Amino acid sequence: MTIKDIARECGCAVGTVSRVLNNHPDVSEKTREKVLAVVKKHDFILNANAKLLKAQDSKTIEVLVKGTSSILLNSLLERIQKRMEPLQYNASVVVLDEYDNEAKAANRICSEQKPVGIIFLGGSPDLCKDDFARLPLPCVLISNEAQFIEGTRLSSVSTDNFTAASHSADYLLRMGHTKIGVIGGDLGGSGITQRRYDGFLASLTRAGLAFDYGKAYATSKYSFEDGAAAASRLMESYPDLTAIFAMSDVMAIGAIRRLADMGRKVPDDVSVIGFDGIPLSSYYQPRLATIRQETDLLADEGLNILLNMIERNAPPQNKFIPFEFISGESVRCLA
Repeated sequence: MTIKDIARECGCAVGTVSRVLNNHPDVSEKTREKVLAVVKKHDFILNANAKLLKAQDSKTIEVLVKGTSSILLNSLLERIQKRMEPLQYNASVVVLDEYDNEAKAANRICSEQKPVGIIFLGGSPDLCKDDFARLPLPCVLISNEAQFIEGTRLSSVSTDNFTAASHSADYLLRMGHTKIGVIGGDLGGSGITQRRYDGFLASLTRAGLAFDYGKAYATSKYSFEDGAAAASRLMESYPDLTAIFAMSDVMAIGAIRRLADMGRKVPDDVSVIGFDGIPLSSYYQPRLATIRQETDLLADEGLNILLNMIERNAPPQNKFIPFEFISGESVRCLA
């Protein structure tokens, strides 16, 4: 029995199981109990000696995950952990809240643990440039852009969030929707949110449409629960809207659930479009219209870039990974 076997039986990531076994605090009690139940069932004992030898013989890459409930970031984390298994490096995972300063946390980790590199899954370097500028080692940000941070060893691999959001808004407009609400993150606390909002707004501006932020924008964390709560607020402030652009699939699915509770059918009464292309979006009823991000390619390219910086002293680079638009079944044509 290995940690991977436990993770498979629990339906959790390997990193989650590792954090439970090592008594890390950033795991929910429900998940912790589920993992420990499987551990007890199989009488699994963590080999402390093997763990110590691995720590002594390997080099550590810190992985900072920005957000406690992001399905997309968890998928990226699983892919990175799988890719790193045969390598000489050991992955150490730290999970942060959406509104934490990830660069400040990374600087503290650099001082205390001396990693050889850092992977940021999610993050907003444009909002904490000074802290990112102080990072002394190779880093890569996966899922957001960092080309505007100069004089650092920070690379980035991401979807073009501006263009993808604009593409989604164009689709809603072609389908005849002009009364569109938005469920998105805190514009003051998330670079990804800002770029997706800017892309959405650019599309409306090209079409000659104004956007009333106070009425048509509902702030939400990137979670099912917050997406549902935001949908309630949005329908109260903008009851005659015909479509919702949600900045993540989990927000969109939460919104659809809440709309159903309110007696609104999707897409008959309200159309909904998401962002990310998580596997659940293809199996949800109705199938979600969304922007599919290529998670495996994002993770692979990000890790490759970081390893080149660590092992070959390669310069930082910033790369966009193509996205795919999925029309789904959640948008009604009004045109």
